[in-house]
Amino acid sequence: MNPAEKTAEAAFAVILGGGAGTRLWPSSRRARPKQLLALGGSESLLAAAVRRAQAFFGVERTLVVTAADQEEAIRTAIPDLPAANIVAEPMPRNTAAAVGLGAVVAARLAGPDAVIAVFPADPFIGDEESFGRLVRLACAEARETIVTIGIRPTHAETGFGYIRLGERLPRTAADPVHAVGGFVEKPDRQTAEGYLASGDYLWNSGMFFLTARRMFEETRRHLPALAALLDAAVAAGGADELKKVIEARYPDAPAISIDHGIMEKATGLRVVPGEFGWNDVGSWAALTAVRPPDLRGNVVLGGATLIDGDGNIIVADEGAPYVGVVGVRDLVVVATRDAILVIPKDRAQDVRQIVEAAKKAGRHDLL
Repeated sequence: MNPAEKTAEAAFAVILGGGAGTRLWPSSRRARPKQLLALGGSESLLAAAVRRAQAFFGVERTLVVTAADQEEAIRTAIPDLPAANIVAEPMPRNTAAAVGLGAVVAARLAGPDAVIAVFPADPFIGDEESFGRLVRLACAEARETIVTIGIRPTHAETGFGYIRLGERLPRTAADPVHAVGGFVEKPDRQTAEGYLASGDYLWNSGMFFLTARRMFEETRRHLPALAALLDAAVAAGGADELKKVIEARYPDAPAISIDHGIMEKATGLRVVPGEFGWNDVGSWAALTAVRPPDLRGNVVLGGATLIDGDGNIIVADEGAPYVGVVGVRDLVVVATRDAILVIPKDRAQDVRQIVEAAKKAGRHDLL
């Protein structure tokens, strides 16, 4: 693109698609991460995220940042996305570096005043119309500062970080925007119940909106090693030089999330509260929020049969053996070609313990 054609009005989606999603083992593996699973319907979570982004930002301004060892699977999953719009990290360095790469691409294409809208690849969103309205609002606010979308909590969740609402800013009644009063780590049960009762706290969605320029400025303040990488990448000549810069400097980038590395330290942030059927599908127990259960509260997917059960989640992936379950309550049973998980639904977060046990046993074929 000719520099004269660059516009400060450009906005890009930066979809973070490099996670492993071990809480959904054994269906989710490093080679087939959570965002490639079709948990909410016929399309994968990543495909849904890309579709939503393309509808708002356009195909050419929708970027996916992923890990190098997942690049091929991502390209296969979203074949209609231009090849250059899939940005592969040489090695995992958490979300601050991943967002930085997205900012570099946006700045090189449209200048440093381009807005980047950062989206995790793996949440389910039920009300896409309401979500789109909030994205438009957040992008407009991002011309001035860093903006995030916070989720109105529906229950006292201990597995999420929270955002404390600050002063409400003068906007229309239909477009509530608040100052960010602070970011809060995952609370214990009693604290989470207090947050819910107060109405002053939102779940941290991990969605952030800011200009590429602001991203570069914040990294210079708080993550200078990452800033050195990003500045060199923006200044690189052609695509070959850019690739060499990233590969050479990426090992020196800090492995830190954008939340801890930048957002909790930056000033003047704003938050847009939202209610749009958001669910991060953070464990098998969350499946009932994105797949309608039967009259007895069961969700059964794939080649499985459940008889006389209540509140269960039974999943048989393609290629798994036939699964039959009789007379149980509140269980998660997941079968794949090479593994079977059985766990009480209220301990669904403990799937990570199985993954860790497989690592210690040297069963890397199961990871």
